[in-house]
Amino acid sequence: MRSSRKRSQTAFVWVLLANLASVLAIRWYDWQAHALLIVYWLETGVVLAVYAAKILRAEGTDDPAEIRSWTQVDGEPPEAYIGESNRQVADALVLNYVGIWLFAGGFILLIPFTEEAILELASPDAVALAGVSLIGYHIFSYWYEYVGLREYERRGPVSLLVEPAPRFWALLLTLIFGLGATQFTRTPTGVIVVLVFFKTCADLIAHRRERKRALEAVSES
Repeated sequence: MRSSRKRSQTAFVWVLLANLASVLAIRWYDWQAHALLIVYWLETGVVLAVYAAKILRAEGTDDPAEIRSWTQVDGEPPEAYIGESNRQVADALVLNYVGIWLFAGGFILLIPFTEEAILELASPDAVALAGVSLIGYHIFSYWYEYVGLREYERRGPVSLLVEPAPRFWALLLTLIFGLGATQFTRTPTGVIVVLVFFKTCADLIAHRRERKRALEAVSES
């Protein structure tokens, strides 16, 4: 248990470092706020793909009392998926979020083309450099913690199904507050401050929630 808590604390630090690295990359490219928005959007898509992979690999069982979520998944309460195959649970995850993700992405990509747009179109290099740390963190976490440390043996598919919800709500809220900051500050730097603050807070809250579930699974195994 102690080693599990230590890994959780280490991962907490890596979340902070990954977010910091993305900001430094944006700074290198003269504060391209649009690039940061695209990176956050792409990161959310990677999180969705990682959770789909986790669900497909999960070998643990789900306890209905532990499925804590106030959101529905593809029109059903999460508990309704207990007993379904891993493939069906993963499909429900994708169907529930992919539409929101695509809509948000289309909106983000079109921001520089609106009238009186303050944010300049992101350069591909800025997006690639800023995205490496964030996207790389999620992929590394999957292979090292979930597969390498055999976390998949203790996690049930439905408990994983409810975990991405905070990240998707955070994406929408970050987008809303970021655009609000655009109108208020009229500068890309102000947008970046708002984006980084809300995004990092959301990441840390989501990480704490995810690791708490993982630690509970370890204590019960």
